[in-house]
Amino acid sequence: MLGGPAYYIGTALHYVEVGGRVVTSASPTSRYLKKLWWLDVVEVGSGDTVFRIELAGEGRELVLVSASKLNPGAVARAIEGLGKAVISLTMQELDLGYLPELVAGRDVVVDVQGFVRVAEPSGRVTLRPTAVYTVAKLLRRARYAILRGERAEFPVECWKDPLGCSNSLGVDVVVTNGGNPFVVASREEERAYVIKPLKGVAGVPIGLGDVFTAVLSYYLLEEGLELPRAAAVASTAAALKLRDRHPWFTRYELELLSPKVEISKLR
Repeated sequence: MLGGPAYYIGTALHYVEVGGRVVTSASPTSRYLKKLWWLDVVEVGSGDTVFRIELAGEGRELVLVSASKLNPGAVARAIEGLGKAVISLTMQELDLGYLPELVAGRDVVVDVQGFVRVAEPSGRVTLRPTAVYTVAKLLRRARYAILRGERAEFPVECWKDPLGCSNSLGVDVVVTNGGNPFVVASREEERAYVIKPLKGVAGVPIGLGDVFTAVLSYYLLEEGLELPRAAAVASTAAALKLRDRHPWFTRYELELLSPKVEISKLR
């Protein structure tokens, strides 16, 4: 079965019709991505991190089935010469200690999910939001850095006082909340914003965070949109992904519908 950050991010970039280098392990996912236009796929390990998803009420629980590791030296060589990078892991495929080298001198968007997840002996995956503080410290050599994740993956202060959180971490933050209103904070603007995603699209919410990260990164780092507007486009992509049909969205749809996303300053 295809899945994981490489699958969702690579496919999302393909639908936005932009080029990118996807660095991932050799697997059915990497073989699929090699067939897509505009993507340069570099394999630096083997196997996939695999979870079993168990539905629990209105939420879900993850149980770790198998884990993979990426070769950090190979990753560093694969992104050599690139000034922008998205780092999105599933479950600690890279040790934290390698982050400073990978982000040095680059504009980076880091999805926190793979750094805050912890597997219990039973395999059940829990979250350790305080790991966000450690991740942020390791991004100090980046030219520009932003942390993105779900509300449950961040310390409470980051969704209660996003600008204060951003300033204390030394990075911009995007704290999403499923299909509900979410917050972003920009240190350059010294502002935090609330963004209300599009409503009326229903489906299975798998891969939405990775799609959001891919589209956010492109419109923020390549198109140069301001953070709240880039986040609005990203939330539109995630909402349309719920239709669960290919293509998940088109660039035309994103640019037509994203202005309908409500953005307001957070007091």
